[in-house]
Amino acid sequence: EELEDALEPLAACAPMDASTLPEVAKTLRRKEHETVRKVGRDMENQFQFNTAIAAVMELVNELYQAKDALKDDPAGRKALSSAVATALTVLSPMTPHVCEELWRALGHDDFIARQPWPEHDPAALARDEVEVVVQVNGKLRGKVVMPTDASKDDVEAAALADENVQRHMQGKTVRKVIVVPGKLVNVVVG
Repeated sequence: EELEDALEPLAACAPMDASTLPEVAKTLRRKEHETVRKVGRDMENQFQFNTAIAAVMELVNELYQAKDALKDDPAGRKALSSAVATALTVLSPMTPHVCEELWRALGHDDFIARQPWPEHDPAALARDEVEVVVQVNGKLRGKVVMPTDASKDDVEAAALADENVQRHMQGKTVRKVIVVPGKLVNVVVG
């Protein structure tokens, strides 16, 4: 079954109840809203069309990864449809003719040029977990996934417990541990 068969003619960033969405759909929805925010900033403020197109390509890649998991679930189909509508809507100023054809092929009767620019929802951008990069003396040695509200001590403990990090610290004294919440841990050894 093709992706088009699972889609409904929804507007870009269609409102939906995030609590009923499967985890794959939440990830897709987050990517959709990140794309709207990035493309809007790139086009409006900096006229960087190449990075705007790259952001849409990332969304399309996420769509292809999620399609099989979501196409049989009604809430998942809505998330897929919304993401496709968003991709077409934000691409339409740069590729109007192709987007118009695809918009019509998806079952829309109106013109994509008349669609309002989608608004990103800050709530859709929220994450439950974050990947924290772990460095030893400034070199990437691991990554740990932590809850977004994890304390500095918890993040530090998880980073120091990482197998690869421990291997690079072996036989050395930990001089300092720098924790940037939600981003990275740098272990300085000597």
